[in-house]
Amino acid sequence: MIELSPQLRLLRDFYYKTALKLPADCNLAHAPGLIEKQAIFTLEHLQRHINNPMLLPGWVALFWKGKPVDCTPAVGYKIIQKAKLPFLNKGIIQEYLSHGAALVLEGLDFLEPGINAMCAAIDAPHPCVMSNAVAFFSQRGDEAYRGHFDLDDVLVIHLGGQKKWRIYERLAPRRVDVQELSPGQMGKLQAEIVMNPGDALFLKSGTPHMVETTGNYSLHISFDICDRTINVETALDLLTQEFCRDATRPYTPMEGVIDKLVQHSHSPDYWQRVRDLQANQVENYKSSRRLIGSNRVTHLDSLIAVKK
Repeated sequence: MIELSPQLRLLRDFYYKTALKLPADCNLAHAPGLIEKQAIFTLEHLQRHINNPMLLPGWVALFWKGKPVDCTPAVGYKIIQKAKLPFLNKGIIQEYLSHGAALVLEGLDFLEPGINAMCAAIDAPHPCVMSNAVAFFSQRGDEAYRGHFDLDDVLVIHLGGQKKWRIYERLAPRRVDVQELSPGQMGKLQAEIVMNPGDALFLKSGTPHMVETTGNYSLHISFDICDRTINVETALDLLTQEFCRDATRPYTPMEGVIDKLVQHSHSPDYWQRVRDLQANQVENYKSSRRLIGSNRVTHLDSLIAVKK
């Protein structure tokens, strides 16, 4: 894993020393001017990545007038030795951007080693986190997302242009109805923050927000701090498996079935399976982060050095 750049160290320290130490009743932290003359990720980086001939839908998404654009019809193929080599006709990106569309580029931790190192630093304080890094480019009058809240904590570094964030009071936890919130569903306005290049922002999960590009364009990275602890669906599936091994007789009243299920939820065997699965997930995510960091071909380095 490469070392963090000085600028990313500043962002890491903001996350460690400020964001992670927020009181329970505080849902945001803002650091204006955290980084001077930021060089973490620029428009040039963005353009280089979206011009990559191997870029396909799934890595990049367009949004026009608040709706996602289906880019799959723009995927073509070149036949090479009877194999189909897919590519995205970049004309669709060019056309929509020229009309003011917004663009989201996923997987920055795969594309930029420094960003992956930052993701590793974000992951480190948590028992089971594997964060994502996403670049958001928008132009005046159009945004990728409307009013919404995220299911995970979010760390933002603003990179270019200017964007206004309207942030609302944190809502009680839920996993449904998180997108396309009406003004009434957003709740009470808490703060309005104008983000400029080098500004950092942290929002806890469940904090509704709405953004507006106030300049000609805006560019920022969002680090989604995804909690990968075993979720309720997996826990219930394991519990059902325990019940299937030791079930109830036919015609047992529902109260008896539920009582039996609850008994299994307290059994040592069930909790050992949960702990074992959790340990495997932790190691898998750590291994994945290391793989992303080392997923580079270096064999040509010595030849390039000789050539120089």
